Amino acid sequence: MLHTDVSPAASARLEVHPDMPRQLALEERMRSLGVERFWENVRAAEAEGRQTETLSVRRVLNAGAGKMVEAIESFMEAAFTGAAGRLHAAADCLATVEPELAAFLTLRVVLDNLSARPRLQTLAYEVGILIEDETRFRFMKEGTPGLYHWARRKVVEASENPKYRRRVLLHYQRKLGQAWEDWSRDKRISLGVKLIELMIGATGLVARESVNVGARAMHGEFIVPVPETADWVRQENERCEALLPIYLPTIIPPRPWTSPTEGGYWSGRVRRLHLIKTGNRAYLEELAELPMETVYRAVNAMQDTAWAVNIRVLDVMEKLYGAGSGIAGLPSPRNEPEPERPHDVAETMPWEDMTEDQQARMKAWKREAARVKGQNKRVVGRRIGLSKLTNTAREFAGEEAIYFPYQLDFRGRAYAVPLYLNPQGDDRARGLLLFSNTVPIADAQGAGWLAVHGAGLWGVDKKSMEERIDWVYANQAAILASAEDPFDNRFWADAEKPWQALAFCFEWAGFVREGFDYESALPVQMDGTCNGLQNFSAMLRDPIGGKAVNLVPSDEPNDIYQQVADIVSKQVMQDAAKDIPPELRERADSLDEKEAKAAKAEIDRLESARGWVGLINRKVTKRPVMTLPYGAKLFGFTEQIYEDTVKPLYEANPSAFPWGPKEADGWPAASYMARLTWDAVGQVVVAARHTMDWLQGAASAVAKQGLPVRWTTPAGLVAQQDYRQFSGKRLELTFQEVRLRLQVRSEKEDIDTRRMASAIAPNFVHSLDAAHMQGTVVRCLEAGIRSYSLIHDSYGTHAGNAAVMAHLLREEFIAMYTPNVLLRLKTELEDQLPEGMRLPPLPPMGDLDLSVIRESRFFFA
Repeated sequence: MLHTDVSPAASARLEVHPDMPRQLALEERMRSLGVERFWENVRAAEAEGRQTETLSVRRVLNAGAGKMVEAIESFMEAAFTGAAGRLHAAADCLATVEPELAAFLTLRVVLDNLSARPRLQTLAYEVGILIEDETRFRFMKEGTPGLYHWARRKVVEASENPKYRRRVLLHYQRKLGQAWEDWSRDKRISLGVKLIELMIGATGLVARESVNVGARAMHGEFIVPVPETADWVRQENERCEALLPIYLPTIIPPRPWTSPTEGGYWSGRVRRLHLIKTGNRAYLEELAELPMETVYRAVNAMQDTAWAVNIRVLDVMEKLYGAGSGIAGLPSPRNEPEPERPHDVAETMPWEDMTEDQQARMKAWKREAARVKGQNKRVVGRRIGLSKLTNTAREFAGEEAIYFPYQLDFRGRAYAVPLYLNPQGDDRARGLLLFSNTVPIADAQGAGWLAVHGAGLWGVDKKSMEERIDWVYANQAAILASAEDPFDNRFWADAEKPWQALAFCFEWAGFVREGFDYESALPVQMDGTCNGLQNFSAMLRDPIGGKAVNLVPSDEPNDIYQQVADIVSKQVMQDAAKDIPPELRERADSLDEKEAKAAKAEIDRLESARGWVGLINRKVTKRPVMTLPYGAKLFGFTEQIYEDTVKPLYEANPSAFPWGPKEADGWPAASYMARLTWDAVGQVVVAARHTMDWLQGAASAVAKQGLPVRWTTPAGLVAQQDYRQFSGKRLELTFQEVRLRLQVRSEKEDIDTRRMASAIAPNFVHSLDAAHMQGTVVRCLEAGIRSYSLIHDSYGTHAGNAAVMAHLLREEFIAMYTPNVLLRLKTELEDQLPEGMRLPPLPPMGDLDLSVIRESRFFFA
C-alpha cells in the first residue's frame, strides 16, 4: 500500500512563497559568510607564510613560472658553455635538479612571504636548503627506493611539520650510511641569492630594497613586491572574495532546475550554480538544447524533499561532546596533555653528556611528545568539523522544513550542495536528519522495512530479511532503553553507524509505543550489493557474476566479498603448506640478477602465505572487490590491503607482526594478497573484466582521434568525458609536498589518452547507476512518493513506502538493461570516429534472464 506525503512544492507558487524574504536574507548571509571565510584564509596565509595557497598569489606564481624557467635555462647554458673560468656555485648546484623544480621552489619561498618584507639572506638560505634537500633525498630514493618510500610514508603520517619530517629522513639516510656531504651555509645562500636575482630579472614581481638608516635591525637587503604586484593581488582578492559562498540548506523548496544554468538557489546574492559541475560552457549550452525531462524531474524531486533536524539526536550529540565522552566517534573536546620532559635532563644538556639511560628516556619522550602533538593537531580538525555540523543543525532546528539543492557531475551522479549538514554526509550528519513529512507504518511490511534498516546499522546485513527483523525484536529491550536514556544505555553507540542507530532507536520506540499507524519520519535505506558489479553483470547478462551480486533470487544473500575471500584462503593454505627448497635460497643469493630476483619473489610469496594463515576474512577483500568496477588495478589492490589490514596489524601489536620486525616488511605480503584477490575476482566476475577491457580499448580509440568520449545515458543525459593533458608540469618532489601545479608551457592542451582509457569503466558504470536512480525517482514520483534519501547506490524513503520503492527500482533496472546498453554505446562511439573506422566486437553476452531480479530480495536490501 502506498502512502502519499504531500510536498510544499505542489501547494503554492514558489515565487510568492511567504518565506521568500527570509530565504533571500539567508542567501545574502551565505555570501557574507563566504567573503568572511575568504579573508580569514588570506590573513592566515599571510601570517603563516603560505600565501601561494591563496587564489591570487597562486596565479602570480603560475604567471611568472615560465619566464623564470627560461631565465634559469639561459643561466645554465651560459655557465657551462662560456669562457673558461671559475664555475658559479649556483650552476654547480642547479645541475642536479630540473629548472622547473628550481623555479617552483624559489617562487614559492619568495611569494609565500610576499607581505612579510623578509630579508634577502633569509629567503636565499631557505631556497638553498630546499634545493639541497631535493638533491639529497633523490640520492636516497635512487639508492634505496624501498626504504625511502617507507620512511617518507612514515614521516608524512607522523607529522605535518616539515622540519620534523626532514630530521627523520636525515636520520634514516645516516642510518644507512649513505655518503652525503652537507652543503655549506655560504653555498646555500649563494645558490638562493642567484635564483632570487633570476626571479627578479625575469618576472619583475618583486624587488630588492636596501636599508641603511634607522635601527640596526632595519639594516640590510629586503625583498618586497613591486607596487604593480601588490595592487594586482589586492584587486584579485577583491574579485575572488564572493566566488566561494558557504552554501547552506534552504528554508523553502529550492529553485527548480529548468535548464543547465537555472536552478538551485533563488537570488543572485550567491554564486550561480550549474546543473552539471563543469566549467565547459559550450557543453552546458549544448545540454540546454537537449530533452532531459527525466533528469530535470529527478533532480527537482530530490531537492524538493522536505527535511527536518532530529533535535533529540542533536541534543545527545552536543551533551556527550561537551562532557568529553569520546564515544561514537566524537572527538575529545580537550587536548591530550603532552608528556613531561625527563626531570634530570636540562634543556641545555648536550646529547653527548647524557648517560645511556638519559638518552633512552629522551628518545622515548621525544617520540611520545611527537605522537601527542600530532594527535592533538588532528583532533582540532575533527572538532572544527563537528562544530560546523552541530552549529548548522542548531541554526535550522527550529525550521518546520529545510531543503537541499542538488547538482550533478558529468556522469549524472547527484550531490547535495550545502556543506556540513546534508543527507549525503557522514553518519553524524545523516543521524541528524529526518524527513519533515511523515508516512504511517500501517502494516507488518512497513514495520519490517524499518527493522531491516535498523539491523543494518549494527552490521546485521548478511542475513535473511526475517533474521534481520528477528534480531531487532531480540534486542528490543536494549533498543528501547537506548531511546529512553541514551546517556546511561549505550547499546546504540556499539553500532557500526551509531548516530543513525540512535535515530532508529528513537523511531522504533515510537512505533512500539503507538503501534500501527505510527507516523514515521525516519529515512529507511536499501543498498545495492557491490552495485558497480551489479551493473556490469546486467549489461552482459552474466549469470555467474549476477548470482554473486544478488541479481538472482536466493534464500540467503550472496556475499561476493566472502566468496572471493574463500577462494583466496584456499590458495593461501596451499602456498603456506609448501616448504622453501634450500636451492631456492641459494639462487636468491646468486650473482645472476634475473634469477636472484625471481627466487627472492618466490620466497617472499611463500613466506607471505604463512603470515596470512588465519587472517583472511571478507574485510580483507571487501575494498579491492568493491573498487574493481571503478578502475582499481593490481597496485591499487596492494595499497588498499596494506592500509586496511597489514598496517593495522602492525600498529596493534608490532611484536606479533607475522611478516617481520618492521612495518615495511608487510608490503610484500600485501602485494601477495593483492595478486590472489585480483585472480579470485576474475574467477567470480570474469564478464565484468572483459567489459572493462573493451571499454578501455574503445575510449582509447576515440581519444587517439583527439576527441572527448561522449555517450547518452538511459535517462537522456549526454555524458562527456574530456580529460586534457596539463599545459603545465606537475612536479614530483622527493621531500616537500607539492601544493601547486607549475605552469611552464602555454601550448594547447591535448586529450590525455591514457587517462581517458583508465577512467572510462568507472565513469560509464557511474553514469548507469545515476540513470537508474533518476529513472527510479521518476517512477516513484508517478506513484506518489515525494521524499527521497539518495546516495548513488543507496535508496531511501519512509518505511511505509519502502516496499513500493523496492519494487520500482527493480522494474527500472530491468527496463534500463533490457536494451543492449553496450551495443548502444558502441554505436555512439563509432559515430564519433572517422568514417569506416570500427571498434572491436563486444564481449559475448550471457544467458541471465533479467526478469528474475524482480524476485531477488537481496538485489537492494
